[in-house]
Amino acid sequence: MPILTAAVLAAVIAGSVAFLQQQSSLIADDAATSQEEASASTTDSLASEEAVNLLQRSRDLLFERKSVRATLHETVSMGDRKFRASGTYVAGTFPKLRLEFDVEVGKTKGKLREICDGTLLWSEQTLETAGGKEPTVQVSRTVIDDVLQAVAQSGNDPRAKLIAGLGMGGVPALLAALEQAMIFDAMTTDEIEGHSFFVIQGRWNDDYLARFGGSGGRPLPDYVPDHVRLYIDQETLFPARILYLKQVTGNVAEPGARKYRAMLALEFSDIVLDGPVSEEDFRYRPPGEIETRDRTKELLDLIEKATQAVESEPSGAAP
Repeated sequence: MPILTAAVLAAVIAGSVAFLQQQSSLIADDAATSQEEASASTTDSLASEEAVNLLQRSRDLLFERKSVRATLHETVSMGDRKFRASGTYVAGTFPKLRLEFDVEVGKTKGKLREICDGTLLWSEQTLETAGGKEPTVQVSRTVIDDVLQAVAQSGNDPRAKLIAGLGMGGVPALLAALEQAMIFDAMTTDEIEGHSFFVIQGRWNDDYLARFGGSGGRPLPDYVPDHVRLYIDQETLFPARILYLKQVTGNVAEPGARKYRAMLALEFSDIVLDGPVSEEDFRYRPPGEIETRDRTKELLDLIEKATQAVESEPSGAAP
């Protein structure tokens, strides 16, 4: 899925594929949830309306930007596996984008490319191992116009738009996934190296907790983060830093205090907003010998199910 951004590729190489595969399937399941499940999800308590509105505004602005260009840095710390990697992110007028990310862990190398020319979104993942073996390459595509048309036919229903966002790739897709899975219950401000940020923090909603085995107060598996924290630039509302956090058990300085460590950090630097970009950045030709998986119908089916759920709700019911 295009939602498998650089963070996912790196973590797969790092050996945390169990969580990431489960998260991807859960996102798809939730997008097609029944009316009963959708209604139940609204009972998650203590969500901060201010934090949720900020996240949505940050995502919406990414769609409105003329362009975004940035360097992407990633730090992964999962068990005894720790490494850093970097890549580039370029987005033109929505939905054009190009994400390239390279990572090397031990004898395994990985490369992720997500490229959209405004008509087709291509996702290419390559894994190389030592020993002269042929690299494993997976390629998928999504017809963007078909997805946008389905959203328009839904009456621009928020749930249909969210599903479309999950399938569009890039940073907006990552924010859409977080909005889908998390309850954002805290919002503060911070200043880092002269830059002012809104900081919002989220935790898994009740449905995700249950599926990850964390309901009833049970601790989540070691490979599943407990929280996510976003640093959103106060001036531009760009999500410059995203941390996936694990609660630290054991000795804590103050009774009742909680301490977290970052399992995975995504940080953007050299950010240029609304600057010039080249159309060549958004061109892609798939390898001729690789079978391409078309994901368009998957997204259209999910949007249709979400639309049907809305139509079956009682008049005046909250989305």
